[in-house]
Amino acid sequence: MEKKEEFREFLRQENLRVNLISRRSFDRTFFYLWEISSEILRALEPFSSLVDVGSGGGFPGLAIKLMAPEKRIVLVEPRKKKADFLRRAVERFSLENVEVVEGDFFLFHKIYCHSSFDYLTAMGIKRKESFIREDCQYIKKGYCFVTGESEVKRLLSHGKVKKYNTEVRKISGRDKIFLVIIRKWEKS
Repeated sequence: MEKKEEFREFLRQENLRVNLISRRSFDRTFFYLWEISSEILRALEPFSSLVDVGSGGGFPGLAIKLMAPEKRIVLVEPRKKKADFLRRAVERFSLENVEVVEGDFFLFHKIYCHSSFDYLTAMGIKRKESFIREDCQYIKKGYCFVTGESEVKRLLSHGKVKKYNTEVRKISGRDKIFLVIIRKWEKS
């Protein structure tokens, strides 16, 4: 069975225990989130590592790891039940070079401040500009956010974001959901 289908069935079972993604429209939500994760993977290539903040049901970080097992991934999740799910998934799929941090971004920042990652991703978190920190030198290439239209406008007007190359892509099949890629090299 393909990893995508194995993960879908595993997530379906886990979703009965912990509300990870929509139960009412599970399949539609799963395939939509898998496609977004796939779009992120294609948009960021080439890269070797990323941090996914607010990993929850495994999107996009765990899905990217399943699609590209050679990547180093850190999944950051503040809720214990969801962090436990992520640990079970890592074990179930025998994933290597992936870590689960049970805590928020600031705990991650404290633990990994001497490490190096190519990208930071976040999907279901508001005020994403708080991740773009001047002292965040360990995020080497940039940031990738999945967000709504109003947050795109706020992000693009933020001083820290303005100094970097930013690309906004519409997510296929969704009118008001966007992929915002902020690359850390300065505008020319």
